[in-house]
This record gives sequence, structure tokens and C-alpha cells, in this order.
Amino acid sequence: MLSKLSTGKSIEPIKKELESAHLLMQKQLGFNPKTKKNEPNRLYLSKLDVKATDVYLRGEDSPKVSQTLATSGTAKSAVNLYKEPKEKEKDKDRYKIDTQKLNFSTANFSPAEIEIQNRDLVKHADEFLTDSESGWEVFLESEAIQLLSFWCRTPQQMRRFIGIILNAKYRVEKDHKDIGVIIPLDDEELKPLMIKALRRYFNALRSNEKHIKNVENYLYGTMQNLFGVWWNKQAAREYAAKHPEEEKSADNDNSGLYY
Repeated sequence: MLSKLSTGKSIEPIKKELESAHLLMQKQLGFNPKTKKNEPNRLYLSKLDVKATDVYLRGEDSPKVSQTLATSGTAKSAVNLYKEPKEKEKDKDRYKIDTQKLNFSTANFSPAEIEIQNRDLVKHADEFLTDSESGWEVFLESEAIQLLSFWCRTPQQMRRFIGIILNAKYRVEKDHKDIGVIIPLDDEELKPLMIKALRRYFNALRSNEKHIKNVENYLYGTMQNLFGVWWNKQAAREYAAKHPEEEKSADNDNSGLYY
């Protein structure tokens, strides 16, 4: 390339001479936002029609240089100076790489790759699902998520499992809406109880697998029962705090409290 010639002298006069003879065209590229710098000009030379009888002189002492060069190119080659060089098919494809949209559909991965991806997500679910700084924190403790990772093989299964727990919560709240039942899943007392309930659930599956026909319904009932029991205890505690005289009377007659 002309820009890489090293003759000890500036090549600018040569470039100007070629441009004046319509044998060189410079295309200014300017600032490139990707490389964050000014790109050098792109140079295009004409394709000359050379005959065996043609003689081209090179040197400062030859007055015929400009004339010879100016008349040696054909009209066809002069027109080509102002056209971009034709790109090969593989060169065109390189532009498509940057503009392709992300597509992580399972159709684009082999079964082995999908298994590796699922295994990694499930294994580390207790790290990113319980991270409060990520903004994606779920209501379960890290220990509970880790427990689910031992039983769920895919992120979809884990999501469905957590969804069933939420549905059980919403059902208890809906069925007792008239008395204002609210189940706060972030309650510090309730969180460890959920872990215990999940372990009892999985223990029942392993111990009596043949008799539990629908594991999802069994999970739903397990969590619904947990939330109901927890709410009753909370309600009883609040009632006792508001009516201490009744609790004292119950202690005296040894009859117990009834709510």
C-alpha cells in the first residue's frame, strides 16, 4: 500500500500527482466510534491497460511522466476508481455477526449443552435467587433453594415448584379474606418453618412414593396447611396480647386457651 512505502521522503507529492492524473482516489474514513480513533484514508488505484509496446518512465527528470500516466488509463478503469471494491461473500457475513439478536432458545443447543446449562443454573440457584442486591430475590431462604436444587433438575421445574408454594399462600389468604389473613413470606419466623415443611414433604415422597399419586397436589396441600397453622398461631398470640386478663383467668382454672 502507498501508505506503507518507506523511501525517506513524504509520499504526499506522489499521491497528489496520482490524484491529478485521475489514477488515485482517496476516501476519507474519519473517526471510527468502535476503535475510538481517526482511521487513515482508504486509497484506490486504477487498473491500467498495459500493452507490450508501452513504456512508463519514473523519475523527477522525465517531463513525460505526467502525460504518460494520464493517458495510459482507460475510461473504464477511471470509472472504477469511484466504486467501492467488491466484497467477497464471507466478508459480507462478518457484518451480520454484530447485528444478530440474542437467541438462547433450546432449539439452538444440543441436549448435552442444555443439560450442562440447567445443571449449572440449578446448582447455583441458592446464590442468585436469594441475593437481595440483584433485585430478583425470592422469598425462600438460601437453604431452601439449595434443598430444591437437589430435587429439581431444570430451572423450569424449580420455577414451577416455587409457583405452587405461592399459589398455596394466595389460596389461604383468599379463603380467609373476611378476617384479613395475610401471609408475609419474608417473616423471619415463617422462613425456617417452610424449610422444615419442605423436608417433611420430600421425606414423605421418598418414604411413601407409591401412595402419593400427584406430587404437585401433595406439595400444594402441605404448604397450605403450613400457612394455615402459622396464621392461627399468630392470631392466637395477638389475641392473647390484647386480652391478657383472659389468659390469666385461663391459667388459674387450668382450662387452657381457646381461640
